[in-house]
Amino acid sequence: MDTIPAEIGDYRIEIPLHIGRFDYIRTIGSGSFSVVALVADRATQIQYACKICSRQQLLEQCIFDRFEREVRLMQSFRHPSLVAIEDVVYDQNLIYLVMEYCFNGELFQVIAERGVLDENTSRRIFAQISEGVAYIHSHNIAHRDIKPENILLDAEMNAKITDFGLCHQVDPNNLLKTPCGSPFYAPPEIISNQPYDGKLSDVWSLGVVLYTMVTGALPWKESNQMQLYRQIIDANFIIPRNLSLTLRDLISRLMRPDPNDRLPVTEILRHPWILEGEEFMNSSKNFGALGMNTALGASDSKQSHSSCLKNKPLIIRPNVANETNFSSFGGSSQMKHILRRVPPSRKNQGSFVKNPISSVVIKKKANRPAQ
Repeated sequence: MDTIPAEIGDYRIEIPLHIGRFDYIRTIGSGSFSVVALVADRATQIQYACKICSRQQLLEQCIFDRFEREVRLMQSFRHPSLVAIEDVVYDQNLIYLVMEYCFNGELFQVIAERGVLDENTSRRIFAQISEGVAYIHSHNIAHRDIKPENILLDAEMNAKITDFGLCHQVDPNNLLKTPCGSPFYAPPEIISNQPYDGKLSDVWSLGVVLYTMVTGALPWKESNQMQLYRQIIDANFIIPRNLSLTLRDLISRLMRPDPNDRLPVTEILRHPWILEGEEFMNSSKNFGALGMNTALGASDSKQSHSSCLKNKPLIIRPNVANETNFSSFGGSSQMKHILRRVPPSRKNQGSFVKNPISSVVIKKKANRPAQ
């Protein structure tokens, strides 16, 4: 049988041209634990994203249970703001997770390529993300890895949450103890290695995502790792005054250092800033006027988006050395496991260059990001 060679980290795999009822079209991305291919249903020609994982890698790196949890959750969830699973195919060496194909890739990449999103655009996308998180929370599950890289956008720029590998059942009487996720989006209680409420941790992460959408930058400016963590623990950040008062109020209510002071996700959808734009949010046609209803590629990069997007490209991260290794800064043995590797380690993530203010700018990627 004809195959296409590919690599997942140090693991070499062969992708078959026929995967169950699906036909391979091309590889569209890769991550630490998977290769993502574009496939089409042989009968309907509907296209899907196929996440391909090596059984050997999952077992050797002790993440098979996490992968199975992700599959089970995706099969049980039914919500328009969550990436839908179409099928799971197994063979001797590989596992194929066939999912809804999100044409416009990651929210992270949209911001990196296009710049700051205006408030109407951000409001619509953020409301959809919040609806998805509210649905997850209604099943007493915390996502624990909310970030722009895990928000995908379909052909109509509808937001879809993905990557459920760190999800965990929550019990109001028993706080979670395992730090996980990306530290840039993690709340103070996780950074300081305290037991935490997974739902309220997600709310903080939503606040950082919203801040990043409307400013093009993370709230954190410190370049020294321990100073960065101190800034997060103290919730020491500045909300730009050029943002509307209601938007500034929402961000401040999401990013409170005391988790019990944060706005529950169900209240986010009733916040005045969200309600201000109901007419805009109810129609994806608005994105047509903004030039955002097509794939984000070179062919449309010269279009005018002044009414929607500003100051491109921007996502700025603090220039932190060894940002994934907590133990190198004297943290506890548990803290060094706070996250899977953050975007700089991913293939096709782009290069990092220092700018005059000791930050790093993420350049846009040449290829469509992995899902």
